[in-house]
Amino acid sequence: MLKKLFGRLTGEKPEKLREPALDPATQALMRAIRERSGSDPLIGAKLGSKEILQRLIDAMKTDKGVHIESLLCALGALAGYSCQANLRGQALAKGLPETAAFQVVETQDGKRYFFGDPLNQALAESQHSLWGLAAGAAVHAGAGDLPDIGEIFKHTSSSLGTDAFGRVRADAGHAAADLPLNYLKALWPRLFPTVRLFCENPLDWTILYSLAVQQAIEMGKGVIAPALALRIVMESAIPMSKVDLGSLKDFRA
Repeated sequence: MLKKLFGRLTGEKPEKLREPALDPATQALMRAIRERSGSDPLIGAKLGSKEILQRLIDAMKTDKGVHIESLLCALGALAGYSCQANLRGQALAKGLPETAAFQVVETQDGKRYFFGDPLNQALAESQHSLWGLAAGAAVHAGAGDLPDIGEIFKHTSSSLGTDAFGRVRADAGHAAADLPLNYLKALWPRLFPTVRLFCENPLDWTILYSLAVQQAIEMGKGVIAPALALRIVMESAIPMSKVDLGSLKDFRA
């Protein structure tokens, strides 16, 4: 699926999203991160966010550059799901069932979706929530009126089980090349081993992706209004935080 997705986006082979290798240079980087974590607990997330963003840029780049709406949609989907993944990771670390933190909703078609206060906190309510970090970047980049985050949550819940679920509401001129779910399914398994290399603590996975979102919003501010960029991110993130990709253990390298 990754080959099909990136063939449609760029005409390039997906090998550009290289797998991390535990070569001597990588091992040295991991040691440096551990050594510096005492003075900067977020050093892994900071360095990892740059690595993830660069890998996506490299994979999505064409002779016309990078389609910023597609990059924001993909990052939003990954950042949103990371909120669920970090809660799954914390539960496993405590010896609890992986889905212990969630309220599980099953739709008529048999699909499962995850809700609950801990997930909302990771998305929009905690100190280092995705919304807090992304909105801060949008304001810094010049955004005035921010998207109504409460309305996006309500739309996500009300559209559950319908064709409208997980579709970014943007006009044709700012549509991503694919749906958030397709980006998530293609990219999460490929990037997760790298995220874990940079961040051993599941709590930092969301921070890593949120920092990558910050950088993308800043990078794209000359092409797309920061408030619109933030909307694309959150309309991708919130529904993708709910979807069921299976056990976190399935993505461990």
